[in-house]
Amino acid sequence: MKHKRYTEKSYGFFSRMLLVCTALLTAFSIISSVIVSHLSSRYEQTLYLKSYDLAAANLLEAFDSRVADFNILAGKFLSDGQCDPRLCALLETPSYEEIPAETRNYCTRLLAGICRDDRYLRGFLIFSPEKETLYYYTESRSYLFHTTPPEVRTLVPFSGSLLDLDTVGRLVAACDRESAGYSAFYGMAATLYHSPVAPLGYMIPLYSTSEYTDILSNYDLKEQSAFLITDEAGNLFFHSNPGLSLNEDSCYTDTLRNSKYGFQVTYYTRKYGIPISSVTCMIILFAVLVTLFSFFLYYVTYYLSHRNIYRILDGMKRFSLNDLTYRIEKPSGHNEFTQIIDGFNTMCEELQRNVELSYVYELQQKKSELYALQTSINPHFLYNTLEIIRTQILSLKPADASQMILLLSRIYRNQITSSMFITLGQEVELCENLMLLYQYRFQNFEYEFDMDGQISRYALPKNTLQPLIENYFVHGIVTERQDNLFFLSIKSSLRQEKHYIHMTLGNNGHPISEERIQMLEEKLQSDSYTKEDTVGFALTNVNSRMRIVFQEDYSMHISSGKEDMQFQIELHFPAMTAEQLKAPFL
Repeated sequence: MKHKRYTEKSYGFFSRMLLVCTALLTAFSIISSVIVSHLSSRYEQTLYLKSYDLAAANLLEAFDSRVADFNILAGKFLSDGQCDPRLCALLETPSYEEIPAETRNYCTRLLAGICRDDRYLRGFLIFSPEKETLYYYTESRSYLFHTTPPEVRTLVPFSGSLLDLDTVGRLVAACDRESAGYSAFYGMAATLYHSPVAPLGYMIPLYSTSEYTDILSNYDLKEQSAFLITDEAGNLFFHSNPGLSLNEDSCYTDTLRNSKYGFQVTYYTRKYGIPISSVTCMIILFAVLVTLFSFFLYYVTYYLSHRNIYRILDGMKRFSLNDLTYRIEKPSGHNEFTQIIDGFNTMCEELQRNVELSYVYELQQKKSELYALQTSINPHFLYNTLEIIRTQILSLKPADASQMILLLSRIYRNQITSSMFITLGQEVELCENLMLLYQYRFQNFEYEFDMDGQISRYALPKNTLQPLIENYFVHGIVTERQDNLFFLSIKSSLRQEKHYIHMTLGNNGHPISEERIQMLEEKLQSDSYTKEDTVGFALTNVNSRMRIVFQEDYSMHISSGKEDMQFQIELHFPAMTAEQLKAPFL
């Protein structure tokens, strides 16, 4: 009988889905590249302007310090809270020739001493509007120069009035027309008083703008950039690059303001000064390569999978016609298709040996029952633990939250292990992790674990003690007390030349009545267990699992009132290793 071979080619659902996924991947790569390129450009711009921002911040801080410290400087011209008498005499004398030499020399020494204390303080102007006199002192000339002042804007009669470059430049030029550097000075005016109602004139220290040039020299700045210090009226106190044409449309610019003293620092830098980001070029190239590679991968995947898919379809067709001896020829290599073919061939073999596996099936049923009981863990424990972790995070206690997550991961790592049996030592370690986790929720209990070291190698079904510990925190602990105690004792004994494990769990929490103990004992003896049963869930769960493993050679007893313990559980079972326990279930 000839069978129809599935050789016709067609684009099936998964082939179309593969094509759609390829197209989506390409679109995602392009969109992501555009977004990342934009973000990369912004990031490069931020990095490029970072030094400008820092330089502007330092200029703002330096200028703020100058203004803030001006009152200290002005105080050096006072004597007993008033203007120094000899400085007053300098301002009150109508003619320079009438000023005594001693007064001139004293004023010169005073100004020279103040200039020596500040390397950026280059001189002083002493201005008397009433007498129409202007005195000029600079470091390069150790004497007072006298002249008639030019027309300048009216000075505010208070300490700290800022004078821009233009005003100071005209004042200095009136005194010393041979000086080439007066345009690089700015000043601050302080009113000098003979008495509170008798202002005499102004003291104007001359600060060099080289202070701010020195600050800018510490940063990697482009030549096509400029920093300006101005006040709210537009008066200029510093310009780092006067020859640069400033245009906000062609420059990156930003302004830092000082609202206290009413000045601001602004910087400009040419936009074309920022280099093209190599990261952006790499992202665009990557997007193109991903697109090409996606379509190439689609073609190769479709071509290779097409042959194997129709080979499998043909084999399934023959098997559906009751040809149970047929086996699909396995292709070379090792991939998903070879795994499917191996699975198909294995399935055919298993069907032929189905009757022989009846005994194995019975053991597997027993193993499945034990596994189902092991995995019946109270979900409220996970919910409560996660809620406490959330609380720790909201309370800004990341260390406690991290430790709780670590303990929880150790507990649940045990749940996903394939082994049904663990040693007593491992079980006690898991119990300690559980107790440490509960201490974040209840801070009013202590626990004691006592186990003979030589018996830690013996085994029992995993998660045997966890339900009993959880049961204590649900029903046993007294939240009003501070001396709650939970203890666990694991000892070994010899009975009829056979080693047994004697395990005792107890607590001093809520007492349990004799009627309830009798009800629980009856439930344990009946060996009935359902997940919907809320009475004695933990006890029946543990009891059922232990009985499946140890059969009649196991017992559990419940008691109350022994040695100040309100509730106590005792378990007896043979001392066996994990390998011995696994043997019946293989």
